[in-house]
Amino acid sequence: MLSKDQKALLDQLLSSTTPEQKVWLAGFMQGQIGLDTDAQAQGTADKPPVMIYYATETGNSKALSLSLMKSVKAAGFKVKNSAVNRIKLEDIDPKTIAIFLCSTHGEGDPPETSIPFFDRLKAAADNSLKDLSYAVLGLGDSSYEIFCGAATNLDTQLKRLGGEAFQEKELFDVDYAIYTPKWIESTVNNLNKLAGHAGTAPQIVVVTEEQTLHTGKGYTRLEPVKGIIKDTLILNDIDSQKQTYHIEVTYDDDIHYSCGDAIGIILPDENETPRLYSIASSPSYHEDEIHMTVALATYTKEDGTIGYGLASKYLADLKEGDKISFYISQNQLFNLAPDDQDIIMVGPGTGIAPFRSFIFERAERGSEGRNWLFFGDQHAHCDFLYQAEWQEHLATEVLHKIDLAFSRDQDEKIYVQDRIREQADDVVEWLDNGAVFYVCGAKDPMSKDVHKTLVDIISDKKSIDRDAAEDYLSDMEEQGRYLRDVY
Repeated sequence: MLSKDQKALLDQLLSSTTPEQKVWLAGFMQGQIGLDTDAQAQGTADKPPVMIYYATETGNSKALSLSLMKSVKAAGFKVKNSAVNRIKLEDIDPKTIAIFLCSTHGEGDPPETSIPFFDRLKAAADNSLKDLSYAVLGLGDSSYEIFCGAATNLDTQLKRLGGEAFQEKELFDVDYAIYTPKWIESTVNNLNKLAGHAGTAPQIVVVTEEQTLHTGKGYTRLEPVKGIIKDTLILNDIDSQKQTYHIEVTYDDDIHYSCGDAIGIILPDENETPRLYSIASSPSYHEDEIHMTVALATYTKEDGTIGYGLASKYLADLKEGDKISFYISQNQLFNLAPDDQDIIMVGPGTGIAPFRSFIFERAERGSEGRNWLFFGDQHAHCDFLYQAEWQEHLATEVLHKIDLAFSRDQDEKIYVQDRIREQADDVVEWLDNGAVFYVCGAKDPMSKDVHKTLVDIISDKKSIDRDAAEDYLSDMEEQGRYLRDVY
């Protein structure tokens, strides 16, 4: 069928592709020969509808849901996908086959935005989802003590609510991309059996977000790369109660990161869980470098002496020329907005890191969108991280607005949410005009306090009740305009 030269070219191409790329090529070639896979399915009129739900922290489950949806649709099923964020139990139709793709965040927790859904499941009465056919796939990281805890908990709750799994739950590690094509194939086959159809070999289509999802060496803790410390300095000044380090890493490997991604640090003790730090550098401006903003964590031991966080102490002690192992932890749900879109950034303390990346990137691109920063820490004279850079960005009009909250510089503590409340009119105006609102930093209480403040000011300025204000923010979230990277 192929000439000798054509076969040689094909062999050369296949030898340089990943398993995921081979799957994509298979789907691409099927499309090239003009097969209408939707029309191809026979006897599918009586197939039940399928609903794919995803709970995601960085976008992996969402991207996988799109791949699964394409393949299920090609098998002749009517299929939709949705984030679980706003789903209520009454929205789940037992006549619809449900497939849940669930990532785990931290030590067994569900993704931040999906917590309300998990709370609703927990509060629901037994057999609330009687006769529901479902499947669960969990994505997680086995270096954490609780592996895929959110997916396991989800499966337990669905069984308690009367659901019946049509296939065993699967739990995949950070190298999940190797295994998901086979899982999709198996799931489509099981759907066909459930619907009483033998079906044909399922078409597997790999879909990613607009941001390229890189795989392989340098993108999981299983295949780290080496970096060299270029520079390290303390960002705090005299009198500060903190030690915050700016650390620059150079590397030779062909890896790429995007604004909003994190760097995963592999500790010398390989049994320790890697630590993630938001990348504080711009891929366009700081070529072949990754910058981190690291707060040295301290605590008081039982004997009264001071102890230090394992990862932050390791990084703080590094010197120029030292080598480290790291990988890029991609975050498809905290990426930089298009160049013409306004952004509002809330990043107290080390939460400032990704926004330093954002501003340098936008300056390098010559972006037209306006940039507004809310930053907070303890004292203005010693804790204003990257102060000179922010002042330069203001002077060059790359940064259009900045509001600062230094909590210990007056008798009454002031935080970033207080500054947001003071700027309520402008904040709501920017949001109404399409601005993206970012929050990075501590989940509790900072991000929760910022969220409550947003609900308050939206409710007040738009003369709507709090439920409607919550819906406003939920709509923004679904549009990719309310993004949180919290920990």
